[in-house]
Amino acid sequence: MVDLRFKISPQFLISLILGILVASTTSSLSACEAQADAELKTIKQARSLMGTRVEITAQGTDPKKLNRAVKKAFAEIKRIEKMMSEWEKGSELAQINRNAGRKAVKVSQEMLEIITKSVQFSRISRGAFDISWAALAELWDFNREKPVVPQKEKVAESVKLIDYQKIAVDREISTVFLRVEGMRIGLGGIAKGYAVDRAIQALQQEGIKDAIVNAGGDLRVIGKKDGQPWRVGVQDPRERGKILGVLEITDTSLASSGDYERYFIKDGIRYHHLLNPKTGFPAQGCRSVTVICSSALRADALSTAVFVLGPAAGLKLIEELSGVEALIIDQEGKMIMSKGMEGRMIY
Repeated sequence: MVDLRFKISPQFLISLILGILVASTTSSLSACEAQADAELKTIKQARSLMGTRVEITAQGTDPKKLNRAVKKAFAEIKRIEKMMSEWEKGSELAQINRNAGRKAVKVSQEMLEIITKSVQFSRISRGAFDISWAALAELWDFNREKPVVPQKEKVAESVKLIDYQKIAVDREISTVFLRVEGMRIGLGGIAKGYAVDRAIQALQQEGIKDAIVNAGGDLRVIGKKDGQPWRVGVQDPRERGKILGVLEITDTSLASSGDYERYFIKDGIRYHHLLNPKTGFPAQGCRSVTVICSSALRADALSTAVFVLGPAAGLKLIEELSGVEALIIDQEGKMIMSKGMEGRMIY
């Protein structure tokens, strides 16, 4: 279903527009605006976090304020990375996995909310999104120099441990319990989106009104760039560097899942990191899925769910949800759009 450790979504090419600001009608006001425009600054910084490249761009008139805000946003992403990584021995997630089948683990309210929301996405997607996918983590290693296809028997055994309905969440005492020994959960399909949302909140707390946070293709924008909507290019899943089209967005989130960032080909078959929790093998039917909605967390989880469900069932799910649109590239390269997405792409 999701990738190993942190999902690496398709890379988006972000084209920032250089706009021309027009003076207002009165001469005195025009002079003030011209001076403010001359002082407009753009800060752009990138770091390697959560297994991908995270880039933050913010615009304003005070460079010190911009730098302080961007620094705070990166610190927030790093905090979340540490808290939600199953590979950090001391993390809450690691403790939950270690105690699977043994006892419930008390967790922070923040962790409780993320796991609760994850289970909700599992329910609406009928298990296509399932954070207990992590039972497969040790079988599929796309970081190896020469990845191998795991034995079907071992995959089948691990699939038996995948079941979001066996994740017990007690909101009253703030505990999480995996009911079966050997179960594991991994938040790679939702943590990156959550981190993007939190980074945007950190920027807003510092008074930033125009910014974009892009974590390997999971992104969220607020405000505008030089008075115009932010422009995001959607990459062709088969030709690196080629853009299928451009989306103009403001005050919204976008996430994408694809079969071409982490994969290998064996005997003519493409094996990628987006695993179907019901089969234990890479999901079939899509090349990429792009979802647009208000929350990066929601877009992150739904892009994975739709990819696993496939074009027909995935589109049906999107049309059932309010405030969500999607672009699906099927296995043959055909573009399939939800009703609200039609007409938004600029070619």
